Amino acid sequence: MKLLVIGSTGRTGKHVLAQGIKRGHEITAFVRRPETLTDRTGLAGVHQGDAHDLEAVRKAVQGQDAVIAAVGGSQIASNLITAMRATGVRRVVMTSSRSVPATRPRLAVTLAWLFFHDAYVDLARAEGMLQASGLDWSIARGTMLNDKPPAGRVHIDFEANATGGAMQLSRADYAMALLDTVEDPASIGKALGICGPT
Repeated sequence: MKLLVIGSTGRTGKHVLAQGIKRGHEITAFVRRPETLTDRTGLAGVHQGDAHDLEAVRKAVQGQDAVIAAVGGSQIASNLITAMRATGVRRVVMTSSRSVPATRPRLAVTLAWLFFHDAYVDLARAEGMLQASGLDWSIARGTMLNDKPPAGRVHIDFEANATGGAMQLSRADYAMALLDTVEDPASIGKALGICGPT
């Protein structure tokens, strides 16, 4: 699969690059500062640009089979939707947070919204835009991320509140789940809640 990764030098994005290459995908990294991408082994390409720049996104999306946005937000979603419609690319997976739709545990959710209110409002807006886009979208709502070694498995559900799993999720396992999602046609049109394994 020809796969564009937005946010590819971030702490999750770098895992998506490495794991995607190992899976045999033709990975193009979309980066603002190419000099921060120190290891380009196995990459099909590197595209310099800002995801808030529509023309840069359109150029990067052209010719891809799918996009993983390892960074979310309404402006990024808007640019992706416009660019993908213009270029005929349909498959997109975007990261979000479990806290966006969650109602429990009440104290944790309340505190999360208190501290990250503006970010969560923007993520909710981005989710709504994707859901109305007509694209082959999936939304990957991760829980609290860390940089611990991967477990090689995750808990996935499709509910507003987690039905199991751990509140801590390694970024490497989150990246694994993002790649699993983009590869799985059954996940199209779904918002996945992704937690760490118990």
